[in-house]
Amino acid sequence: MLKTKWEFITTMSLLVVLMTGRLAYAADDFFWSDVEPILNCYESRDGSAAEMGIVVDDKRVSQAIPSCEDAKKNRVVVLLNGKYLNTVAGTGADPFIENGRSMIPLRALADGFGFEVNWDQSDKKIILNKNDKSILMQVGKSEMLVDGEKVNLENAVPMVKNGVTFLPVRQLAEILDVKVDWNNTTRTAKFTEK
Repeated sequence: MLKTKWEFITTMSLLVVLMTGRLAYAADDFFWSDVEPILNCYESRDGSAAEMGIVVDDKRVSQAIPSCEDAKKNRVVVLLNGKYLNTVAGTGADPFIENGRSMIPLRALADGFGFEVNWDQSDKKIILNKNDKSILMQVGKSEMLVDGEKVNLENAVPMVKNGVTFLPVRQLAEILDVKVDWNNTTRTAKFTEK
């Protein structure tokens, strides 16, 4: 018998994913699926946030769980060619908004758009290659090189948060001639390859 609301939610989420049976790709902290991600939140009687303990690498880690109201306000849903980006709770890989720009984990972005990724740890440089396009970015820098030409990123720069590298996705999508739509009501960033 399930003891807590979180066990029930986790079990139901797993069942939904298993029943769809159409996962496009799975990694340690994300996967692409036909199923829209479930809101990760906690609804207490007073509406406050809570903590949950999870086990990572055989160590118990406390994970802050936002109130459902806060989670709804801050949630970003990513839809790429009809597949939703689902992140694993506790990995820190949830998409977010930074200065009006959608920030998506590098690994998920590379997988979704089909980039080959090279990472230079010493300079924190990211090199993305796809077909005839080469994009060079650096964590914390607003300038990137696209096929050797300088392009400035608008309002957000590549960053590391919770040990995960995030990239502002809109300009990268437009460079690749991917159609970009934002629905403010559902907070959904939709990307469709032409």
